Amino acid sequence: MNQILIKYSSPTERMRYGADLVFRVCLGIEVSWENCENTEDSYVIFYKSKSISCPIHPISFSQDEQALSSGVKWVESNGYKFPCEVLGLNDLRYDPLAVAVFSACRWEETMSADKDEHGRFRGVHSSAHEHGMLLTPLVENMAHVLAEELGVENIPSDKDYEFIPTIDIDVAYAFKGRSGLHNLAASLRDLVLFRFQNCILRFKVLFKGDKDPYDSFKWLSDLHQSNSLPSRCFVLRAKNNRPYDVGLAPVEVDVLIGNLVENWTVCWHPSYSATGNDSDVFSAEKNAFPCASDEIRTHFLRGNTDIWPQLVENGIAHDYSMGYADLPGFRAGMSRPYPAFDLANNEPLPLIIHPIAVMDSSLITYMKLTPAEALQVVGAISDSVKKVGGTMVTLWHNTSVSDYGIWKGWQVVYVKLLKRCLLCGHE
Repeated sequence: MNQILIKYSSPTERMRYGADLVFRVCLGIEVSWENCENTEDSYVIFYKSKSISCPIHPISFSQDEQALSSGVKWVESNGYKFPCEVLGLNDLRYDPLAVAVFSACRWEETMSADKDEHGRFRGVHSSAHEHGMLLTPLVENMAHVLAEELGVENIPSDKDYEFIPTIDIDVAYAFKGRSGLHNLAASLRDLVLFRFQNCILRFKVLFKGDKDPYDSFKWLSDLHQSNSLPSRCFVLRAKNNRPYDVGLAPVEVDVLIGNLVENWTVCWHPSYSATGNDSDVFSAEKNAFPCASDEIRTHFLRGNTDIWPQLVENGIAHDYSMGYADLPGFRAGMSRPYPAFDLANNEPLPLIIHPIAVMDSSLITYMKLTPAEALQVVGAISDSVKKVGGTMVTLWHNTSVSDYGIWKGWQVVYVKLLKRCLLCGHE
């Protein structure tokens, strides 16, 4: 069987992880290592009769303080920019294994104290954004560059492209499921603020049986099914703990979940509180969730890499939180699912990370895009994923297809988004 062979005297766990990510995960080809003396500052990648000599960056040696003090520099190569530049006499001017670790393990985030009010590292502060490489799967592009230079056959192409839409259910209904006192207070507030249409709509939903504007679940399921797509959702089921965990009472959520399980893959959406420092809240919510699920997406995308060991300890096998809230693109430089790695302990984890390519609220709330502009962004990202035969995961909400409130005019965007992502780049 054809394999990638890497010759180096004593590969570190980070180097082994980086090689597995670049070649097995991105290209579908196994890696073997061979001891080679007198190569302390470089390693050589072989495939059949071709080879590439590569320098070693301090990140590969876990010399994080050195890398931090000197700065991780980027270098142009083959039409892209890659981090982990190392000057020398090798074939490459960067360490591809360190690039994989830097990107997929979010090295710059773990080394930075620059977080927003929710404890998140923002996309606008990422070096990939700074160098114009956030909207393309950086690590997969690099893997394809290496494969071309080595002459690797049968690498993933646009025929292997996969599109997976996912839906977050933070607030299932606009009016239903609340107490009478809550609806009375909300109606009085709307009257004071002259929001008469809200009052009329609430009355029709609660007393005349009209459909709640946020109840888009059947519409979404039918749309996905008509396009031969799965329906996967992440449901928030937590105490109403304002200002961030604003949802329905758990008993109401349980009824909804019971209705969804027939046509949806229902996954758990841990609350804002559960993804803080309180592991007891995390465990309690997980145990109370009515569906057995080892797949999560953290609320507010608070799934930083430092909680990965906690996820493993609590039986989580798949995390769909790898994305920025403020910008679309590839936070980890990856589009396809990949195994997690604990940088602090330098060991792989039994956890699969599913990167997000784009989220609805990034486009409207942070970037202030029009529907037409949003579709252009999604289309360009989708094309970059198809180029490497990757996986396009979108994050939308049941509320954003409601055509209600700030989302007026955005339901058609989702329909066009599905069409665009399914057409493999052809309008």
